[in-house]
Amino acid sequence: MSKQIYFSFVIAALSFITVKRIQKAGIDHYQFLQTLFHKENGWFNFKKPDLILNLPFELREISGLTNLPENQIACVQNENGIIFIYNLDKDSIIGQFQFGIDGDYEGLSRVDSTYFLLRSDATLLEVSSPWDTATVSETKLNLPAWDNEGLCFDERDNRLLIAPKSKLGKGPEFKDTRAIYSIDLTSKELNEAPLFLISIAEIESFANAHNLELPQKVNNQSQDSISSLKFMPSSLAVHPKSDDIYIISAVDQTMAVFNKAGKLLNYMRLDPKLFNKPEGITFLENGDMIITNEGQMGVPTLLRFNWLKLD
Repeated sequence: MSKQIYFSFVIAALSFITVKRIQKAGIDHYQFLQTLFHKENGWFNFKKPDLILNLPFELREISGLTNLPENQIACVQNENGIIFIYNLDKDSIIGQFQFGIDGDYEGLSRVDSTYFLLRSDATLLEVSSPWDTATVSETKLNLPAWDNEGLCFDERDNRLLIAPKSKLGKGPEFKDTRAIYSIDLTSKELNEAPLFLISIAEIESFANAHNLELPQKVNNQSQDSISSLKFMPSSLAVHPKSDDIYIISAVDQTMAVFNKAGKLLNYMRLDPKLFNKPEGITFLENGDMIITNEGQMGVPTLLRFNWLKLD
């Protein structure tokens, strides 16, 4: 066998093994293309949750959530001014406290012992202990969107991130653009210039380039299937290991991942059998992902996906 043939055979064999390993790992369904070889990065097997919990009736409209120590989360549902403490090991609510009157509460994030909540009308609430007589302050944010849902803590940069759900204004120039905003926790002021903009066209191009599924609709004129991606953020969270920003859109059951400069790293279509209405996302300290689904006419669910380190 000549050296050329031998090396061709070796390269082909290694390529085959690599493809099989990637397929086995599930990375073909969620491609960490930009960060595959960084030592802190890993992947999630979105086809097989490591934990599925049916949440109680009180959380049927669960919206915002945030991580707590000892395998717990705090969460709100978007009708009542109550923060619930949920223990994942016990699969039960182990505590709750009322911070305000009924309202459309969408985002929740914890910074040390303080909770921040985002109401859909762009009002930020700061709730401080002690919880039996909690102090609540409200700040009306100058956001251009009329419907706002996503809120999370960006620990490394000491700020809150906000993802409005609706368009930033009227007119065709706003139709396919979304934005991420930041609040500096030292000054408690909103930076009115977006941290970065999200282009729906860019997400579609990324999906097409990597053969990833997009939501579809039928073009009435040509009868061809075309993308119906709306990407209206319902929640976001910063991964504690990679420091990337994960954003989910409940309306079309999709997820996109960006770095903090706004570069699109990854995209995927979430399985509607598992994610009927994904309204909340957070990460545990070890990198595991928690996503919650509103119950709508059924049972609200919580899904846990373990952060699997790359070899």
